[in-house]
Formats: sequence, structure tokens, C-alpha cells
Amino acid sequence: MDTPSESSASTTNRRSFFLTLQSLMASFTSSARGSRPLRAVAPCRQPMSMHSSAQVPDSGWSSQNFMLGAGMVIIQPSTHKIVVIYDTARKYWFLPRGRKDVGESLETTALREAYEESGYKATFLPLFTPIHAPSPPSDPGARRRLNTESLYTTITHWAAGRGNRSVPGEYMTFWYAGQIPPDAVHETGTGMPDEQTYTSHILTYEEAMNRLWGLERHVLDYVWTIYVYTLGIYKDVQADEAANGDGETDEAEHETAVSDPDLVFRENESISTVVSAPNGTSSRTIVDSRVTQAKSDRHRRSLN
Repeated sequence: MDTPSESSASTTNRRSFFLTLQSLMASFTSSARGSRPLRAVAPCRQPMSMHSSAQVPDSGWSSQNFMLGAGMVIIQPSTHKIVVIYDTARKYWFLPRGRKDVGESLETTALREAYEESGYKATFLPLFTPIHAPSPPSDPGARRRLNTESLYTTITHWAAGRGNRSVPGEYMTFWYAGQIPPDAVHETGTGMPDEQTYTSHILTYEEAMNRLWGLERHVLDYVWTIYVYTLGIYKDVQADEAANGDGETDEAEHETAVSDPDLVFRENESISTVVSAPNGTSSRTIVDSRVTQAKSDRHRRSLN
């Protein structure tokens, strides 16, 4: 046990420490606000693209003012339908999503939330997603192939006093594409105690869009666009091979590829990390070919 004099010295030391800390914080704040201010740069007010909203000002958020989450658009390639959840208690439809746990990756969060809220064990759905992430030096052609990167990001805010949060903040959700097989088994009771009123439904794209609301309609619309875009590329490859590999595809065949994506999956009803391609050719060989790259470029231009 400390003696009175030791206790007094200890208290003095603690006060000195906190005063020093406060002084440092004040100095940091003064410096940040003075010589190198964090100022918002006026962004373009026009939508950045067909599927995106306008730019936001350059910003900086401390850990207490932001939260990360992940969500998933689950597609069943064999039926070209989408898993959508309905909360029978709150009476609204939504896509599976939720907050990232401490130490958890966004990809793990997406898979976990998909399972907990939908009852389906989904896997990532590789697509030809247009991305700005560079290819690793060990694989320069990675950007041209299927990937499972996040397709969409949404940002919503919360006000001070909401829940147990005393300060306002921004909630960023990163969205991924997932898939379930034709014989997917639905499990019950997979969610948290307050999620037991969730029911899962496998709907067409049109049905899903009619039920979702807000930003999640934009999420689904973009993921579906990239999904059909991927199907179109594979249909183009099949058509090119049927034309003896001359790289020419009839325009009617191209239109069929986009409007009737089921044609692409006659041999493989779901997309996996390595897609089964016609004549036993690997997806990497196809996607790295000159013909497929030309098709990919044409489809990407159509998205801009």
C-alpha cells in the first residue's frame, strides 16, 4: 500500500502526465488548424458516372467518427435470381449487410453477414468488375480477369446520440457479389437474436428492384449490370470460337448474349473462381486472349 506521501506523489505525476497530454493535443490541434489546415476541396457536383453520385469533399475522419461494414448481393446463377431479405417485424426489404467486427476483414464480414441474415452459405462471385486497383507485379494481367473485389460503396451518416454513439459519424459499407448453387440449402436461426424475424426470398431482378429502396437499389442495379456484362463477355467468347476463332461476332449474337444470359451457363450453371469454359479451355487462357480483351473493352465502354 502506498504511504500518504507516495500517494500524493503518484497523484501529482498522474496530473502532470494528463496536463502534458492535453498540452500536446492542444499543440497538435493548433498546428493542424493553423499551418496545415484540413480543408474541403470543392468537388464536382455532377454524378461521377451513370451508377454513382457526385464526388464528396476531401475529408478526414478519426476512428470515433467512422464505421466500416460490408454487404453482399447474392445471385443464384442457375436461375439468375437474387436473394433479398424481408424483416417481418419492421416491414421492409433489404440486402444482407452489417458492421465489421474488430480484427475482421471486409471480405469475411460480407460472407458472415450474408450467412447470418439470409441463411445461405454464399461464396464470392467472380466477375469482370471494372476496378482501379493495380495488378500485382507477379501477375500483370490480373485486372483483365475475373475478380472478387468490392463492386460498390455506400456512405450513410449517423447523428450524435444515436444508439451508444455520442458523436456523429459516417458509415461506409463495401458491397460484394456472392453466389449460391442450384441446390442451396436454406438454414434458419443463423442470425443474431434481433434478426430472427428475417425471412429470405429468391426473386428476379425486377422483383428485387421493386422491393428494395434507397441506396440498395443502386447497389443491386450496378451489381446486376456487371453480372450481365460478365455473361455477355463469355457469350462473345463462345460465339467467336463457333466462328472458328476469327474474332468476329455477329451483332445479333452479341445482343442475345446480354438479353439471354442463360446461354452462357449451359455447361457450368454457377461461376467459380476458375470458370469452366467451352472445349475444356481454362478461364485464364480465354480471358488473356486478344479476342476476349477486345470484347471486354467494348463492354466497358458501354458502361461509361
